[in-house]
Amino acid sequence: MIFNTINKFIFINKIKLSQKVAFWAVLSLCYTQVCAQIDDDIVITKDRKIELPPANRVFEKIPPVKTKPEDRQMKYAFFDRKPKGIEEVKFNPTVVAPDGGKKKEEEDKYNNYISLGAGNFGRIFGEVYINPAQDRKMIFGVHALHNSTSRGPIDDKNSANMYDKAELSGKYLADKFQINSGFSYNRDQYYFYGYKRPRAEFDRKDIRQILNTVNFNVGFENIAPNPRVDYSLKTNIRSLKDNYAAQETDWTTTFNAYFPIIDEKFVAVIDADANMAQRSDGEVDKRNLFRVEPSFKLNLNSFSASIGYKAVNEFDEVKKINRTTGYPTVVITYKLPNLIYIFAGYGGDIVRNTLGSFLAENPFLMPKTKLLNTEKLQEYHIGGKGDIGSGFSFNFKGSMGYYKNLYYFNNYAPKVNEIKADTAKFAVLYDSLKTQFVNVSAQLNYQPAQIWRTYLRTDINHYQRRSYEKPFHRPLVTVKWGNTFIVSDRLIANLDVAYIGKTFAKNPTTNELVTNKAIIDMNAEFDYLFGKQFTAFVKLNNILGKKYERYLYYPQQGLNFLVGVNFSF
Repeated sequence: MIFNTINKFIFINKIKLSQKVAFWAVLSLCYTQVCAQIDDDIVITKDRKIELPPANRVFEKIPPVKTKPEDRQMKYAFFDRKPKGIEEVKFNPTVVAPDGGKKKEEEDKYNNYISLGAGNFGRIFGEVYINPAQDRKMIFGVHALHNSTSRGPIDDKNSANMYDKAELSGKYLADKFQINSGFSYNRDQYYFYGYKRPRAEFDRKDIRQILNTVNFNVGFENIAPNPRVDYSLKTNIRSLKDNYAAQETDWTTTFNAYFPIIDEKFVAVIDADANMAQRSDGEVDKRNLFRVEPSFKLNLNSFSASIGYKAVNEFDEVKKINRTTGYPTVVITYKLPNLIYIFAGYGGDIVRNTLGSFLAENPFLMPKTKLLNTEKLQEYHIGGKGDIGSGFSFNFKGSMGYYKNLYYFNNYAPKVNEIKADTAKFAVLYDSLKTQFVNVSAQLNYQPAQIWRTYLRTDINHYQRRSYEKPFHRPLVTVKWGNTFIVSDRLIANLDVAYIGKTFAKNPTTNELVTNKAIIDMNAEFDYLFGKQFTAFVKLNNILGKKYERYLYYPQQGLNFLVGVNFSF
């Protein structure tokens, strides 16, 4: 399994190590949002749309937040679901630590951070944050990361990988507005090792893939207290190049405005975004998507409602698509006396698919991948969230609706004039028929004491079979269970367990249906503080040692570990 717990220490430079790693509390509160990159977001207590920048964009030193033990609760949310076909098993252990509350240690602050580690499969890991002296208005920092293996689960070097990243981020804070900006470069190198075996000798360069991604973003946001009109404007430009002559430039701009009409009880909202992409992988294709959604929100004591209309224009130069579609949106929320919220809603949208978004889900795509957007024709949903006492809290959502052009990933099958299939590369398959879907997501959090916190999340999905026999590489059931144990002031332990139900694929050489076995994945992490600036860690992935195949013909690493140290200065 690709070692995916490398981002745990992304905030350590921001919070001094002497506070018994209080930064882990922040990470714990955010974990369920980071881990579920495919969840559904329902904002209940506040209708105003708030978008936070990614955590690794701005390297701001965050002062320790002193809270009472009963105030530090696990937070979670559902995000708008993108109908993903492949979800690589990724678990960043959720760790927290008690607030030490020692004033002497709080006087020490460390601006910079470095982490070094090594493990089996020839793994080398390094990460560094540099934060120059900063004032209250100007904040900026530099971040660099290297994570590589010299060999993989099969065929030695043919399944190795290397991931590098460098970024510069900053923020300017004025009295009534703030400006965020960032620049980053990513280089991902890996190999298409899912080829048919036995295979004759070949040059490793023939199966190597390199993704070079340059990203620039800037945002302008109103932060004035109690403004007459609230707003934010953000833009992002991404340039992607791969090792097979593919190139994609993607420019996205979002605008949000919030107009209180009668205080906070009756509000007008405008959400809009413009997305312009140009992909060259043979024929140059310009693909644009423009979206605007005006809505009105009513907030009463126990009742709130949002009614709007979403207009979406989709343009594709090569496929001769130029259409505008409208989707009414309604969300109704009721607050019970015990602070439990129940909600129901209706809506629709067009889910934007790009070469970059597909590669983020499945890096083993074949060249000249066909790109189409997925339309959510309609969706009905109901749910609830709240605290039920004695340390328990919950979040639940059930939805059903219809997709058009729902996509799947499957190993590439030959066309009529081709002789051989390619098991090592994946094609994107679209169901052009109207596909019904049902999704149920539920999460239960429990924190009985300061020394233990746990959560359990379950996702159940059903897709109506239309153009294909099975929903290829889409798991029907996923379960995630996370635990954090604060053994002592110096030792923190974590245990994450995941279950991913069986998936289906089609053998491209025999055209037979193949079943990928269900996956049980267990990961652990241990951190020991030797002092205010020095920490040692051990990370264990795939403890059960199963070389499961999340993608057909792509076995993941067995038991793998990383041992390292962190130092703040």
